[in-house]
Amino acid sequence: MDVVNKKWTLEYFAQQRNEVLGMWNTGKDVNLEDSIEFHKKLLAKQNAAIKVLAAQKKRETLLCPSTGTDTLEGHKKLLQYMEKEANADLLTTYIDSLTRNCRFESAEEAVKKSLESSKAVLNGFPSVIHGIKGNREIVESVALPVILFGPSPDARLTHEIGLGGGHTGYSGGPLISFWNYTKNIPIDKIIHNFQYINRLMGYYEENGIPILYCVSGAMPSISPPSLMIAPEIIEVLIAAEQGVKHIQLNGWLQGNIAQDVANILTLKKLADKYLHKFGYDDVTTTTYSVCPTGRFPTDHSSVYALIAYFAFIGSLANVQVLGSRTIDEAHHIPTQEGTAKSFKCAGMINRMVSPQQLDFIDSKKIQEEAYFIEKEVIAILDKLIEIGEDDIISGTKRGIEAGIIDQPYATTQFVKGKVLGVKDHEGAARFFDKGDLPFCDEILNFHKSKISEREKILNKKIGYETIIADMTAISNGSLLPLFRNLT
Repeated sequence: MDVVNKKWTLEYFAQQRNEVLGMWNTGKDVNLEDSIEFHKKLLAKQNAAIKVLAAQKKRETLLCPSTGTDTLEGHKKLLQYMEKEANADLLTTYIDSLTRNCRFESAEEAVKKSLESSKAVLNGFPSVIHGIKGNREIVESVALPVILFGPSPDARLTHEIGLGGGHTGYSGGPLISFWNYTKNIPIDKIIHNFQYINRLMGYYEENGIPILYCVSGAMPSISPPSLMIAPEIIEVLIAAEQGVKHIQLNGWLQGNIAQDVANILTLKKLADKYLHKFGYDDVTTTTYSVCPTGRFPTDHSSVYALIAYFAFIGSLANVQVLGSRTIDEAHHIPTQEGTAKSFKCAGMINRMVSPQQLDFIDSKKIQEEAYFIEKEVIAILDKLIEIGEDDIISGTKRGIEAGIIDQPYATTQFVKGKVLGVKDHEGAARFFDKGDLPFCDEILNFHKSKISEREKILNKKIGYETIIADMTAISNGSLLPLFRNLT
């Protein structure tokens, strides 16, 4: 498949839509002109992009829980509960895994079982099964904007129906779907599917309906921030070419305050830089942060501390939208009660921190982290642009094959997987193995020196047992493993 970063013509888009809308019977009810008219009624109060831009202007941070269940009545009640009890500012429809993998027949059967048993069967909302009418029923049942959540290798029909049903945003992207949610689907195919989604978003934008697109890049696994920022900016450039105008940048947090804040600030700085480099000067960017992935503690009091801690970091960095994991994470699928309690905790921290205009961003540690993050991301992206002959998609395809852009512990088989991260003595993520990333000696020496400082404290060389211990440290109650576990 010859996929390049060039805006689709309306003729090509229309050809693709005939195929996509025929993927399931609810596709026949999609009508873009009718959908745009429906969205115009939502612009005043229920448009996510407009609300987030207003928050950016006011230096406010909005709360956005991630929620979804399988039946119409169940999902309506869930969103209404989040609106009332969690004090949320944005609501989400998290798409179930069957729908995200286009297993629509299985998803329909699961909904039937859920209705018969009055118990949730799916781990999210099957928007395609419920169609345009059902999605609009969901959106009209609440007063807040609702956005779609869920990385997927093929969410084209999900977006036709989800956006047509009144959702005004989406969190996901081609690179995170490739790295973390597929095994054997080529990057070309996934990017092509997202070009469709982005062109659909662009069509809404061209007709006066702002759509908020939250890029995600890659999930962290003790990952130096450049491993997450570089793929996010690739997603940004792919989306901008297809006409997306409102992009939200996902700042994945991992626990070291200086590195996490530098991550968020550098992500926005470089996203804006590369948008300008390629002439996308009418695209606005906002920021989002969320707790790290990985295992969470089982003890609720410990989880509350983590939720508060990561809400504190996001608030310090003045993100426009704050996400969070929940107190239920280590036990089962999050409940509405658990989610509401988690966001009340995050909201309290945010309200304490946000009014304080702290100037700590100029601190030496944050500036040092930002300097090296920026240097690493530019090294990766500029090399991709070079080997792609100024086409970021061509460069990404070739770069993945060469390991110029890479991820640890990726689920896809189409990746080198040579890079590995480890924590330094302050819990910041460093390169234990940089693989084939195109880094200069200054970058490599910086990471080596930080790892060396931890080795001196431990009085031993860092190896794979340390990496494994680092991955479970937070779930065991600390940013770094207890020294006794490593001696």
